[in-house]
Order: sequence, then C-alpha cells, then structure tokens
Amino acid sequence: MATNAASVPTASVGDYVGWLARRWWLVVIAVAVGAVGGLGVAATQPKVYVSETKVLVMQVGQDTTTKVNLDTESQVVRSTTVGGAAKNLLNTDTPVEELVSRVTVTVPANTSVLSITFDAPTVAEAQRGSQAFAQAYLDQRAAEAQKNVDVQGAAMRDEIAGLTKQLDEVAAQLVGLAANSADRQKAVQKQQILTSQINTLNARLIPLLATTVKPGNILSAATKPTSPAKPDLMLYLVSGVAIGLLLGLAGALVLDRMDSRIYHSRQIPYRNDVPVLMEVQRGRDKAVADAASALGREFSLLRNVLRVAAGAARGGRPSATDALLICGAAPGPAVEFVVANLAAAFARSGERVVIVCTDSTSHLPAMLGVSPSRGLGDVIAGEVTLDSALYAVPAIRGVSLLGAGRLDPRVELPVAAVSDLLAQLQQQADRVLLATAPPSRAVDAQALSEIAASVLLVVETRVARAEDVEESVEQVARVQGPLAGLLVVRSPRVGRKIKVKAVPSAAVVDQPAVPASADLPRAGREFDQTMVIPRVGEDGDRIEFWAGGTTDSKVNGKRTSSSDQTTSADLR
Repeated sequence: MATNAASVPTASVGDYVGWLARRWWLVVIAVAVGAVGGLGVAATQPKVYVSETKVLVMQVGQDTTTKVNLDTESQVVRSTTVGGAAKNLLNTDTPVEELVSRVTVTVPANTSVLSITFDAPTVAEAQRGSQAFAQAYLDQRAAEAQKNVDVQGAAMRDEIAGLTKQLDEVAAQLVGLAANSADRQKAVQKQQILTSQINTLNARLIPLLATTVKPGNILSAATKPTSPAKPDLMLYLVSGVAIGLLLGLAGALVLDRMDSRIYHSRQIPYRNDVPVLMEVQRGRDKAVADAASALGREFSLLRNVLRVAAGAARGGRPSATDALLICGAAPGPAVEFVVANLAAAFARSGERVVIVCTDSTSHLPAMLGVSPSRGLGDVIAGEVTLDSALYAVPAIRGVSLLGAGRLDPRVELPVAAVSDLLAQLQQQADRVLLATAPPSRAVDAQALSEIAASVLLVVETRVARAEDVEESVEQVARVQGPLAGLLVVRSPRVGRKIKVKAVPSAAVVDQPAVPASADLPRAGREFDQTMVIPRVGEDGDRIEFWAGGTTDSKVNGKRTSSSDQTTSADLR
C-alpha cells in the first residue's frame, strides 16, 4: 500500500524515463524529421569532386646539406604566382583567388611529398585543376632554381673576368722588372695568387654550368574521384538525427511539463488529510481478480482499510450497514474496475453486497454480466419496487446490482429519495457500494458523500489530471464528507477498455438477490475468513436468507418459496 508521505516530491531516474517513454512518439517523429531534413539539405547542396596529385619535392642547387622546408613549399603551392601559372595552364577565366581557394595542400608525415588536392563541380575539372597546380608548382620551382644557377654562374664569370684582367696587368709589369728585384718577386707572387683564384672559380663554374635543375616530379597523377566529396550524406544525416533528437527531447520535456495528467502516485497533489491508500494495476482482460492473486489480496487489504475508515467516520468501530461511496476524479473505467473488485472482496469475507450505480453512462452492469431493464431511476419514479430492480451478479456470488435505470443525467439526483432507498437496502444487505459519476461531471458524489459512511476517490493514471483530483477532494471537503483516501489505478497503455467474457445476465427477481449465508468460505480456501452473525429483525425473528437445500425462507419477515430464489442460486 502506498501513501504520499512527502510533501515535496523529487524527480528520480524513473520519472525521466517515464516521461521519455510517454513521449517516445514525439522523439521518434523529431528524429525522423531531422534525418529527412538533413538528407534534404544535403540534396540541395552543390556536388563537389576532389582530385589529388602527389608531388615529390627534391633539393635543387649544389647545397645538399639544407633540407627542403615542406611547410614553406605548401604555402608556395597556394601562392598567387603558382595560381596564375595554373590559370594559364587551365586556360580559364576563373579568378586566381578563387582557384587558389579551391586548393588544399597537405604533407604526409615523415615524407618529402606534397599532396595537392583541387575541388570542382565536375570530375574532369577537379582532375585538371589538381594536375595544373602540381605542374605549375614544379615549373615555378624549376624556374626559380634555374634563375639561381644563372645568377651564380654570371657572378662567377664576372669575377673570373676581373681576376683575368688583373692577371694580365701583373704579367705586363713583369716584363719591365729586373730578374732579382724585390718588385719582381712581389709581382710573381701576385700572379700566382690570381692564377689560383681563377682556377678555383673555374672549378666551381664548370659543375654549376653542367647542373641539371630538377625540382621534383609527380609521383601520382591526378586521381579520378568516383563520388562527390561534398555534400557528405552521412554527415548531414547524423547532424539531422542529432538535431532532431535534441529538439524531440526538449519538446517531449516541455509537453510533459505542460501535461497535468497523473501517471504515478508521486504526481498527486499532496494533502496531509488525504492519504494515498493504494496503487494497483488495472488488468486488460479480466474484470475481477482471483482471490488468490496479488491484485485480489490487495483489494482485500483495501476492504479492511475501508471498514476501519467507515467506523472512524461513525466515531467507533465499523457498522455492518455502512455505505461506501466510490467515485473517480475523472471519467474512466477505473471506477467500474474498483467497484467490481471491492464488491468481490467484501463478498469473499461473507458479506452480502449491493452495488448502487447512479451513473447512467457507466459500463459496470456489462462488466458484471448483468443487463438490467430497471434500476434506480425506475424505483425513484415509483414504477417498480426496490426488490424487483435488484439483479444478482452471476460472476460474483453474494453481490447484487441496482443499476441507474432511467435516470436523466440532466436532472440532479434526489438525495433524500436515495437516502431512503439506502436505508431499505441496509436492512437487506451487509454492505452497500455507491458508484457515482466523477465530481467534475455531476454533483451526485458531493451530495451522496454527506450520507455515506466513507468516500473513496479513484485516480486513474493517464486519465485523471492534478486539477481533477484537487477539485474532487475540495468538493467532498466542502460538505465535510468522510474521505478515506485515494486509490491510484494504473491504467494499461493499450486496451483501455476491459474485455469481459460474455456472462449470462441474471433474471429479475421479486426479492433482493442476496447470496446464501450458509455457503460461507471454509478454512483452507483462498478467502479471507470473517465471521458472519445472522441478522435479527425488529420483531425478534431471525432474518434468514436463501440457503442451498431449503424449500422456503424468510426474507424481511416474509415467506418466499424456493422457486422465487432459483434465479440467484449457485451464483458466485
């Protein structure tokens, strides 16, 4: 049994999983829309093909000690100089800046290779662009290297020419100098130095002039792309799904916060004076739970609690004739489910139960397998007697039903007349269960709560809202009704209506179709054991009810034949 023991409910992991499970459809729709939107955006993007050319960069010149800086060379590839040369090779009118912006240069680790890629709207343009930039880079590098060689060679030739001129001047001086003079020795030494310098420069110039400039070569020609590199369908799809998921989760959370429907007992508005007595799960197929089942035992526990609650409202222990009012916070099948199972629980303890239904739209008679042609409305109108309007419930022995009959839902229920009828019923039965429409739809529940010994408010999850519960509790409190507490019924996600197997309906009888007190549950059976004391009439005579094997009986001081009771015999 559950009780709202905390005034400030805290959200748990189960709560977040719950709202996600309730709004899964919104998340799925958002993800699907995001995926379709991502693919749609990708379809609108222009296709871009990328071709790659790999270039091996070699050292140029006679200095082999210095390595080529590939980072610098990658910037050279994307320079406007190389771009202009590539534009001439492509023979295109596209601006150089645009061509350069479509070039990407990468350097594979630990290599002397430049990977030059070029993107274009078509495969052919991508191949031609990548190949053109690679060739333009090599041509530009070769031209720079050849220029350096030419400059170095020209400088050496000029230097050699100057030294040769000086050597000629020294040779002319030697002719007029004495053989053993100091000036001649100096001239000879200078001649030797100049000759040596000239020889050295010639030794450097000859290899330089013989140098072949090779800046590098193309390792692999421009590749032919088989599919466009952009747009990336997978990237757009994943992005769309991610955006849709985030929006779906946010939308689901917002909708859940705006939704005031109750999905579990922790969402019920807290009140110190109104406890949550129990939280049960409503089945899909079976209207009344078996006594030995977990649900049957739960209703037996609830029955005991309601007995004490009815007694507390009377200022002492419960009376055998206390009427229990059962209504829902909102329209739904939960009230019918609770009434049927509570009636079975009271009947299992040996009590004779009469269900009075004041809701003309209720499906309770069909759930119990009864098709009443007369009911409360007919009795109030004086068209039939109370005894003739009672119908035995064939599926639950010891339970009778007084249906709504021809009650006009537009006319307020006459509480005084109903109170007189309850007094008559309490002379014939041990327990009366009043099933009424929700307080939000009719005033029957509020009016009848004044004369009921105890009131049970049924809160059906996924149907009732927080404001429905607050309004229902407030209406009962205004007339100081003895509200025992709340019963939370977890509604199944599917199969909102209870499926009831076809049960033959009971025939109309002249007397209340109450069960025999002689056929009480025995020890060892799966029932609650409750002692039943025979009722005594005002004249001191013992009031007997139908019992198997008897030929006649006295009901309310009247003799009736066994033929009058055959319609309710052996009904369980």
